[in-house]
Amino acid sequence: MSASRKPQFSSSFLESYTYELMSMSDEEILEGEDIDAVKQRAANRIAAANQAAGRKRMAAAKAARLQRQHEPDVSSSAVSLDEVKAYIREAANDGQVTLAARQLSEMSETDARRLYTQLKQLRDGQGENN
Repeated sequence: MSASRKPQFSSSFLESYTYELMSMSDEEILEGEDIDAVKQRAANRIAAANQAAGRKRMAAAKAARLQRQHEPDVSSSAVSLDEVKAYIREAANDGQVTLAARQLSEMSETDARRLYTQLKQLRDGQGENN
């Protein structure tokens, strides 16, 4: 392993440098610089960083979507209604999710299966915004 070529600054050096910068006036720091040009460069850097972050988020979302498309989808219709209700009952008591107080016996089969699918997605991490 080769040694790092990056200089290691001591804490006292950084503190003295920070103190010096804090004690300087804005005019001293910006001496010889066009304030509007500095502001424009900063705005351009922020805009470029926002665009790069947006591209990364979009790429991550597309990758997650493609991954979900290629995963085998376990249909809630393949699971019995009793298993669906047992799963919902278990999820309501595990503390990972909060469910509105409802009687499972009063839920329609469609509602129970929809809730089951949503809970499966949340628990499997598919409901997260990556």
